[in-house]
Amino acid sequence: MTTVDSPEIPLYETLKRQGVRRELAFPEEEYRRRIAAVQASMAERGLDVLVLHNNASTNYVTGYDSHMPPSYAVTVIPASGDPVFNCAELESPVALYHGIVDDIRIFDWTRAENTASDLAGVLSDLGFARGRIGIELSNDENFANGAYDAGSYLRLRALLPEAEIVDATRVVLELRLIKSEAELEYMRIAGTYTWAALQASIAATREGVNENEIAAAAYQGAVTAGSELMSIDPMLITGWRTGLMPHLPYRRHVVERGDLVYMEYSGTHWRYNAPSMRTTVIGEPTARQQQLAEVSIEVLETLIAGARPGRTGHDVAMAAKALWHKVPGVHFHGGYGYAMGMAVQPTWCEQSVYLAEGDERVLRPGQTFHLPINPCYPGEMGVGFSESIVITETGAELLTPGLDRHLVVR
Repeated sequence: MTTVDSPEIPLYETLKRQGVRRELAFPEEEYRRRIAAVQASMAERGLDVLVLHNNASTNYVTGYDSHMPPSYAVTVIPASGDPVFNCAELESPVALYHGIVDDIRIFDWTRAENTASDLAGVLSDLGFARGRIGIELSNDENFANGAYDAGSYLRLRALLPEAEIVDATRVVLELRLIKSEAELEYMRIAGTYTWAALQASIAATREGVNENEIAAAAYQGAVTAGSELMSIDPMLITGWRTGLMPHLPYRRHVVERGDLVYMEYSGTHWRYNAPSMRTTVIGEPTARQQQLAEVSIEVLETLIAGARPGRTGHDVAMAAKALWHKVPGVHFHGGYGYAMGMAVQPTWCEQSVYLAEGDERVLRPGQTFHLPINPCYPGEMGVGFSESIVITETGAELLTPGLDRHLVVR
């Protein structure tokens, strides 16, 4: 194969030499505190080194925040000392600008099939070829991502035959579960962006418009208010398709008189989310539509009133579940709340902690949940109303504004 010397200057080395002024969501001391907490957790598990592949967890401990979160980028955290970042050179400007890691090991992004070999080299260079290596091997939540891919895992095992590789999926997730006051403030700000998106969409909703026009208003409202990249694009469903909720994509369907319009959005502030749902109806609602909306709101408000420290997710969910008898024949998915907070595309889900029947995990102050109450009569219609909350010392506090919690007539 013929090769040609490139006249281009190396990107990473040039930027590293020039210096890049950092922009971080939190003071560098906060990230150092988080790394120390991770290392303490590693010690409890007997890990020599932790490899983070979950982009949101890497963001949590280093500040790394890329427009392309699916890209391969890992943080290597030794049992003591400073972390090392391994990424494509194409991502190195992001790592320098949004990140506290000084030791960045780069590779050519056009050779991405060799990332496991590159990581094996980094781990060997750091002295961990025979160590106990923790890697996030699973996606902790159904809609969350971040697991190390199977092909790379097998390749890494082959390249480091004397190492012990163990599943460390929950090491950082457990630390992320309880939010600091600074994190909560970011979520409250995100909640204002969410509300701006909902207000704009509601104002744009009328007979004859299509779903894209309503979604465009949501983007305009959120981004103008200050939102960054949304973790999930606007979820918007209209008409009888609301009976197929909640994950149909919007797609140019025209809104007609009598249609329900379901909206679920979250703005983001430094990658922190605070989702909310609202529903509108074109013209006066039928008695069936109105009743479904009213019971859904009652379920939501029962959850907010019942969520407090010491109760389990099961306790909170069962009190709300008892209300569905008022709307016989309705379907609800059973997830009365799920953990969320800081996340990257394609999800705002954080981890597998729920308000749901059978979930016996005890609620603690600082946990944050989205309460997604979106029942439907299958194939006929559905509605959605939700808020994001934080568990406090005495109960639950809204992270979203919580305004206009009713079926809006347009």
